[in-house]
Amino acid sequence: MVENSDLPSDLPFNWMECLKDEWLERLRRELNPAQYQFATSTEPVILGLAGPGSGKTRALVYRTAHLIMSGTSPQRILLLTFTNKAAEEMKGRLEKLLGFWPQELWAGTFHSIGARILRRHASHFDRNSNFTILDEEDSGQILKQLVQSRSLGEYERNFLIKRGLLGRVISQARNSEMSFRDVLAESYPYQMEFLELIESLAGAYARQKKESNAFDFDDLLLAWLELFQQQPAVCEYYRQRFDHVLVDEFQDTNIIQARLVDQFADSSSICVVGDDAQSIYAFRYANVHNILSFPEKYPHCLIVRMEQNYRSTPQILTLANYSIRCNRDQLQKELFSANPPGEKPWIVGARSAYQEAAFVAQRIRDLNREGVPLSGIAVLYRSGYLSAEVEFELVKRGFPYRTFGGVRFLQKAHIKDVLAYLKIIHNPFDESAWRRVATLQPGIGEASFNRLWAELKSNSDPLEAALSGLVAPSRGRPGWEALCSTMQALRAQADGGVAKLIAIINAGNYESILKKNYPDQYEERMRGIERLAMYGERFETLAHFLESLALEESLFADATDSETAGEFITLSTIHSAKGKEWDAVFVIGLNENHFPSCRGGDRDLPEERRLFYVAVTRARRYLYLSTYWENYRSYGTPSGGPSIFLRELPQDCYEAILLDEYD
Repeated sequence: MVENSDLPSDLPFNWMECLKDEWLERLRRELNPAQYQFATSTEPVILGLAGPGSGKTRALVYRTAHLIMSGTSPQRILLLTFTNKAAEEMKGRLEKLLGFWPQELWAGTFHSIGARILRRHASHFDRNSNFTILDEEDSGQILKQLVQSRSLGEYERNFLIKRGLLGRVISQARNSEMSFRDVLAESYPYQMEFLELIESLAGAYARQKKESNAFDFDDLLLAWLELFQQQPAVCEYYRQRFDHVLVDEFQDTNIIQARLVDQFADSSSICVVGDDAQSIYAFRYANVHNILSFPEKYPHCLIVRMEQNYRSTPQILTLANYSIRCNRDQLQKELFSANPPGEKPWIVGARSAYQEAAFVAQRIRDLNREGVPLSGIAVLYRSGYLSAEVEFELVKRGFPYRTFGGVRFLQKAHIKDVLAYLKIIHNPFDESAWRRVATLQPGIGEASFNRLWAELKSNSDPLEAALSGLVAPSRGRPGWEALCSTMQALRAQADGGVAKLIAIINAGNYESILKKNYPDQYEERMRGIERLAMYGERFETLAHFLESLALEESLFADATDSETAGEFITLSTIHSAKGKEWDAVFVIGLNENHFPSCRGGDRDLPEERRLFYVAVTRARRYLYLSTYWENYRSYGTPSGGPSIFLRELPQDCYEAILLDEYD
């Protein structure tokens, strides 16, 4: 039992009764059997396998409350989460459940708890307790200064800083316990030339942080682990301090976080909750094997499967179960629901991405007329480039929407680049367009362009002045000449159609610029440009095309700024949709090489399937999965036909709809 000195003075008068039968009866009434077992178990190691919509947060909060109500002092509980939002939500629920906030409870993100511990032991790292925590922008500025202090060419500076290679490699190496060489070989094989430079800059970065009495976000975990490993007395103090360590979203832990949890083994009760089927953040260094191997690491752990889903209809869960069953390496579970039955999910076959988009917009209109609010509808996709046609269609029909997890199509850098070329042909006095395309060229910076533009705009036709050689920069001549060659070809074919003009831009030096500036996103960005060209085929003239986009761009801004209205459709990448739910969900672009992505091949297929599982389990009542048959080529990457995630589903778990037959 809790000693009186441990209890707040304003506890409810029936505290002792709650500790007895009333409290347990409340748990039985408010939790399902699996949640109740998870909340009340006294096993020293527990793995809560919690499927989507199964009340995972509820179960974890009730377990924390039960520990306190059963006599555990709050100061002997450590609750670890992944986001501040999750931490605050749990704190709020716990306070409401208990009727008071247990002040001494250690609850927060891994990073916040790491900072709390490091402030107590900063001297071990030659820091003072008032050390600064560098955010991503702060770290980026230090790395930028270090790069600028070296005698490097524009190519190296651009790659290391503008493209973020330096920061990504340093962070990936530290969070995955890999060498810089191994990180480059695995993730950036074409940038091995930077190995020695990155190693040198990483060392300088570490020294700069120490001199500045600062830690970055990665340090908050790495230094915490180092402290426990190199200072046994400190580690033992915290092992004895906490009787219970509870971890949320364990499937999202990286190697460092899993090892931090392991430090408390054998002295503290360890309780982790998560779902290997929802592990979708490998690109953030999450390691799904942390949860998959947990029963092997702790062979006597209690596994509690929370499989009752409170979100979706049984028909949606049937499809989700069939899909995730195709992953071989997993901890088995079967979602079920007591919700009223609904219609089967639709698998929709369209001729093209345009017909797919038209279907989405029309079906949204139908659902809205049937009483589904726009805020209860989401369109989800694997990658941002897949949303372009739907965005155009929603704008055309006047639907308000907001995008999450990416930049709006017309605001993406490569789209604005291509449009800038076209704007110059249409209006040679467009300074912004000239600035954009000129500074893309090697050797031409802002200062050079300012001098160049002063000469160009003084001519009656700036484009003719450039093409005739009357005006040229003193530096960056090869890039300027390549640009002029492209502009010459564009001017000659100005009436040849938008798609042809965009092909000319790519045939010039823009494709090589794109490949150099975005080596890891080159193919995706080229597919976006191809979509712009396909959209341009609808317009008879370049002027009509540019005017339409200008008007639509303003509509895009109006349509996405709907916070005051409160009613908008959600367009989101699936990664950004995790943890959310809607009445109706459309998952678009379910074609091979698009979803699943072609980037990781078979190696990444299990994670891609988990991403599909997350997408379909966002839906409460209506689920639409769409693909298109047009096997267009995306600069060497065919669309590949319907996704394997559709083809592997049994036909009795969905309704097949061909749009040519759909009224």
